[in-house]
Amino acid sequence: METSKFYVKIVGIIFDPKKRKLLIGKNVGDERYSFLEGDLGYEQELDEKLKEVTKEKTGYKVHNLGAVYAENMLKNQEKLKIHFLCEATEGEEKPGENVEELVWVKPSEIEEKLGVKLPSRLRGYLIGLE
Repeated sequence: METSKFYVKIVGIIFDPKKRKLLIGKNVGDERYSFLEGDLGYEQELDEKLKEVTKEKTGYKVHNLGAVYAENMLKNQEKLKIHFLCEATEGEEKPGENVEELVWVKPSEIEEKLGVKLPSRLRGYLIGLE
């Protein structure tokens, strides 16, 4: 029996509850902004990896407020993307080595800034943060 492998991508959606904005970034060489994400290794714990990725890419330590959306990409790309809502708790904003720029945007402007149409449930959740 053949076993299938799939990969888990964790996505940190950093939210500032005072400003009611989301932090997104643009990786070096990319034309578009995106949420901050990383690949989860087989032996890694979700919460630890999420905090590691967000710290490396933004300079912020975050509090994981929980998973808000899972995107099944297994059919075509053999990936499962899990989106976590996070709040920056300490640190200084500083783009990581592969991150060219970080910007805060209103949830209602997120699709325009990302240049993609988000799944309707994720979009609705994010709009509700505003």
